[in-house]
Amino acid sequence: LDALGFVWDDLKRRWEEVHAALLAYKEVRGDLQVPKAFVVPSEAPWPEAAWGMKLGKRVDGIRSSERFVKHHPERRAELDALGFVWDEFKRRWEEVHAALLAYKEVHGNLEVPTAFVVPSEVPWPEGAWGMKLGERMHNIRTHEHFVKHHPERRPALDALGLSLIHT
Repeated sequence: LDALGFVWDDLKRRWEEVHAALLAYKEVRGDLQVPKAFVVPSEAPWPEAAWGMKLGKRVDGIRSSERFVKHHPERRAELDALGFVWDEFKRRWEEVHAALLAYKEVHGNLEVPTAFVVPSEVPWPEGAWGMKLGERMHNIRTHEHFVKHHPERRPALDALGLSLIHT
């Protein structure tokens, strides 16, 4: 069977394909913030074995159920070294918070117009460029996005002068 190329450990083979796709993603995009809907293109520089792979769903499985890494600390360490984003919601909160800090610095307040989009230039944090900050602020104010289930984040908003009604 070895001579025929039989795969004895299919989970290991699939991990190697995902890992190769993540390396290519980082090379092409510069980070590992893989959107859930991302599918590996069927072209170079993507590894041929990964063409058509629903990489975003694989990444979601790694984040939510530790697929491929649960009993493999060396794989987790590899992903950490690459800058893998384990908590996408936390990452987005950090980007929003950084954008709010910049907005207050530039405008002196947090009266963010609903249509405001973060400019793609300094002094705005690069990770927030193009973010629809006005919509995010609206959702924070009206629906308590990012803080409803994370009350530890309220002091950060309070420090900016944005007080939310505590529920």
